Amino acid sequence: MDLNIRGRTALVTGASSGIGFETARVLLNEGATVVMTGPDPDELKDAVDRLSAFKDSLFAYDADVTVASAVDRLAADVAAEVGDLDILVNNAGIHGAGGLFHEISQEGWDRTIDVDLMGPVRVTRAFLPGLRRGGWGRIVFVSSEDAVQPYEDELP
Repeated sequence: MDLNIRGRTALVTGASSGIGFETARVLLNEGATVVMTGPDPDELKDAVDRLSAFKDSLFAYDADVTVASAVDRLAADVAAEVGDLDILVNNAGIHGAGGLFHEISQEGWDRTIDVDLMGPVRVTRAFLPGLRRGGWGRIVFVSSEDAVQPYEDELP
């Protein structure tokens, strides 16, 4: 497959495992420079180790998308070491609180919405100026099937 992104620079949030990891792998195979991020430094290091064949095109920074200062630090570190992005993949997300609408605690609602909605908002706002500067920027938001097929016990 040729996605015509050779030489582009991409950041993938939630890249330590699952869809984020595979997205990073595909982007690397397509010739992109990839910045991987995730909240757990050990899991991120393991993910980077599994992609060691791409070490010259791969950067990794741990960052929690729910913490504004961590996202700001991520943006500053990426700008300083890698430069502006061409592609942003907002993949970080959690299953979140479960239960019936009236049974989910406020903390459950807040945590789920903070990671799954506000996390991508924070990351996009931090990287949007650089994406625009290049005149080509692409932003991808990865979502769950719950967006189109909600389950009664996975409402947030």
